[in-house]
Amino acid sequence: MKTEVDAIHQHTPQQPQKQEVDEERIQVDEKQQTKLSAFQEKMAPLMLFVVSMAQFIDIMNGSSMTVALVDISKALGFDSYSTQWIISAYVVTFGGFLLLSGRIGDVYGHRRVFLAGQIWFGVWSLVISFSTSPAMFCITRALQGIGAAMSVPTALGLITTTFPAGPKRTRALSVFGGFGAAGAVVGLLLAGAFISSVGWEWIFRFSSIFSFLLFVVGYLAIPVAPPKVVTAKIDVAGAMTATSSMICIIYYISTGSATGWASVQTLPVLIAGLVLLVAFFWIELRLVKNPIMPFRIWRLQNFSSAFVAILFLQGQFQGFTYFSTLIFQNVMGYTSMQTALAFLAHSLFAVVAFTVLGKVLPKYRLKPFILTGFAFRCVAALMFAFVKSTTSYWTLPFLGLLVHVIGLGTSVLPAQITALKDAQNEDQGVVGALYSTGMQLGAPLGLVIVTLISENSVAVTVGTPVEEVMKSYRNGLFGVVALGVLGAVVTAFMMPNTAPAPPATPAAPIAPAGDSADAAVVTGAAVGAGATVVDLDLDEALAEAAEKMEMV
Repeated sequence: MKTEVDAIHQHTPQQPQKQEVDEERIQVDEKQQTKLSAFQEKMAPLMLFVVSMAQFIDIMNGSSMTVALVDISKALGFDSYSTQWIISAYVVTFGGFLLLSGRIGDVYGHRRVFLAGQIWFGVWSLVISFSTSPAMFCITRALQGIGAAMSVPTALGLITTTFPAGPKRTRALSVFGGFGAAGAVVGLLLAGAFISSVGWEWIFRFSSIFSFLLFVVGYLAIPVAPPKVVTAKIDVAGAMTATSSMICIIYYISTGSATGWASVQTLPVLIAGLVLLVAFFWIELRLVKNPIMPFRIWRLQNFSSAFVAILFLQGQFQGFTYFSTLIFQNVMGYTSMQTALAFLAHSLFAVVAFTVLGKVLPKYRLKPFILTGFAFRCVAALMFAFVKSTTSYWTLPFLGLLVHVIGLGTSVLPAQITALKDAQNEDQGVVGALYSTGMQLGAPLGLVIVTLISENSVAVTVGTPVEEVMKSYRNGLFGVVALGVLGAVVTAFMMPNTAPAPPATPAAPIAPAGDSADAAVVTGAAVGAGATVVDLDLDEALAEAAEKMEMV
């Protein structure tokens, strides 16, 4: 008995020592987490810069392909049929995975999916640069598109869940769009510079380096959302059918003009895509409780009308860009680099236009802007329709590009704001994904329509006189005008003419600096109840958002 008592006395002093060690370890961990949280809080104003840079990289990568297409095709041995896959491989997977990525972001957090997308995009951009065959290039380019699909809708989700609807969100989206316009400028110039010096491979290596740097800054700048109890599961059946159907449909639209709309290579793919699409709707309506595409979002009139508008806007944009490029090269005799420089004014002015509109749009109704944008873009297409081989760049082409930029800014940015304005936070990712999907579908659909008009009006072959070639392009541009007129009519009937957000009112009081966590909770509750954040300059709004954001 005495031995047992002694043993107990020998062991009892050790228990408090173990607790003290555990407590010290917890305190150290808490201090490290506090330091990391404090550092992340200081970096938070960079959040908008990070997500906008993702848009910059994606568009930069795409615009650079316009200049690099011929060089990549020759270097890797693409034939005339397969050359289109330098672009189409990316478009197919990007459009196909948007909905799935957006919904995963809604359920598991936009920050996680966004950062994962940056790593994925960076890895495959690097692999592309070492391609030695058309097959390797196309496969890795398709995998790169998945990374962009993970980044773009979640970037929009991060913006819309951080900045409340109204002036702040409008300015943030204008910055987002402005970075995209800047990406178009840099992509054109970068491709020309790399191709003439170190080679096309460095276009993708540059994109890869940028993506990895963006991941590091994003890891520090995008605040970690509070732990979220995930009760909903991803709708696997809906995800598979939605992704597969979009891939098939976009594949058909992208390749049909080259291989034939009723060929054995394309028609069965379209049929499969339509069957999968029907299966997707049946699954979403009948089988699952947590659909990957909640149909409630289609009951939002602002979103549904903006989705239809963006189909026409992107179709009109793609048609205008296609024929203006052909006119520069095949009618005015420009080289690829001269064509890139010709579009430089368009891209630079777009940055200015988006910046100005970010301050103007919050004060007015958006529907008149969108209708005005359609009109300006129709005028720009008509200006290019009357270009001749002897026309000076500084007359019709230059002025037409500036008019087109005005139409682009006054239509696309208001349409994007309209699409995102009514969705709940838990649906922002899928709404952004569907909006981006509409852009991906509208561009090739519009291009198909206007090229059919062009090709069926005049048969252009090798040796066809320039005047006849221009006649074919002119008819295609008339098709671009028709798309714009039809889009304006549909938008006028469908889209509600909602009033701008009311004047901002003071937000809930902010707690002292030492109680930043409590301040975030108080402010988040105020925003969730419908309070409006004070309208500040963008820099102040970003700094304020770092303390106040309540993210999915």
